[in-house]
Amino acid sequence: MQLPDGKLTTIQARLSPLLASRVATPTASQPELPQAFDRLLEVMTRLETDAGRTDVPGADVTEIGEYALRLCAALAAELERTRAGEVRTQMAELVANVAVWIARHGGLIDSLEPVVDALALLANAQREPAALAALSAMIGRIVAAVSPRYSQDLEKTNPGRPWRVLLINHSIVATRSHDIDLMEAAFALLTRHLPEDAGRFFSEGMQQMAALDYPEPVRRLMARYHRQWTQDRSLH
Repeated sequence: MQLPDGKLTTIQARLSPLLASRVATPTASQPELPQAFDRLLEVMTRLETDAGRTDVPGADVTEIGEYALRLCAALAAELERTRAGEVRTQMAELVANVAVWIARHGGLIDSLEPVVDALALLANAQREPAALAALSAMIGRIVAAVSPRYSQDLEKTNPGRPWRVLLINHSIVATRSHDIDLMEAAFALLTRHLPEDAGRFFSEGMQQMAALDYPEPVRRLMARYHRQWTQDRSLH
């Protein structure tokens, strides 16, 4: 599996077999989807190449990206009815690439839930620390591009809210990468934005350290954060 890079050539490569699967489906409910994707890719290409512009307003990228994610959702819903098991990974790769494209071009991700679901699926398919390190770094870029309506996190009663899931999954992926720098970056985001979840996360992390063969530097870092967010805080 090639990790998402947000390039238009990659988006096109991920989209083509999905549209081909759709054509083979006898009950396509939205026949205009291929044409809509064609127009979308034309706009995305124009945005990247128009006279070598480097000052494209982020609002334009946000709007285009939101439209792209809506089209992806429509395509996924259509394919789910007939080819669910075959297309989920392909759809996840497409959605993740769109999210990276938005982040690369300075836009905001305004439909977060499908992006979080896609990243979780891709993370679950990775086993090698190097691939997980690349995925963690990519998730960090996506976190920075999340719309304030999510990142302000004004409604904390839902533990399954996409912003919370994204930050926790980011820390899990960083830990599985065995990369200390990536762990520090992910843990900084987690403790800054979800301090109420940090203690439990690091307690569960210590359980994983005991159950699995993590390198000693990873164990030490997890222990330091666990002490800081559980034992140290119990003294106050």
